[in-house]
Amino acid sequence: MSDTPLIFHHTIQGFFSRAFPGGVPPGLKAQLRTAGVDLDKPLLPAYPMETWSRCIELSAPFAFPDDMPQEAWRRLGERMIDGYQETMIGRAMFATLKLLGPRRMLQRSRKNFRSGNNYTDVVLSDVSPTEMDLWFNETHEVLRHFVAGIVLAGMRVGGAEAPHVDVLRTDARGVTYRASWASSPKA
Repeated sequence: MSDTPLIFHHTIQGFFSRAFPGGVPPGLKAQLRTAGVDLDKPLLPAYPMETWSRCIELSAPFAFPDDMPQEAWRRLGERMIDGYQETMIGRAMFATLKLLGPRRMLQRSRKNFRSGNNYTDVVLSDVSPTEMDLWFNETHEVLRHFVAGIVLAGMRVGGAEAPHVDVLRTDARGVTYRASWASSPKA
């Protein structure tokens, strides 16, 4: 496996299909080509993480023009879950996640993220019956907020009632999120 952090093409395909259901705006397509992703050609098998981060950063003002960047990145992460469900791998993964409660869904975070890239590492810590801390080896600011949106939307798919995700702390190695939800039988 490559030491270069890579994002797989189906992740990018799922993202753009959901973030822009009416089609990617031509102005954004031009910016994406400059960043290394040409949506008018077949996607490459994988893209560097830096290219992926830049795609999200460029997409945010097109998808959520009235939001501050960090909020737009988070909201794009939430949309990513919907887009990922449209891919072959996503359909299979989410069929399983719908049967799990939020705790078991979060316990599968590393495996789930690794279906879309080759680098994500996650360390989980129980806080309470309805709270967990998740450390991700995510160092890009854009992706830290994007991942928070993915985790939040994933918790909803996993059956969490009133899910909430906060960034607790960041450092040079990664980010720690606090995921919480209302008590439920699947918690």
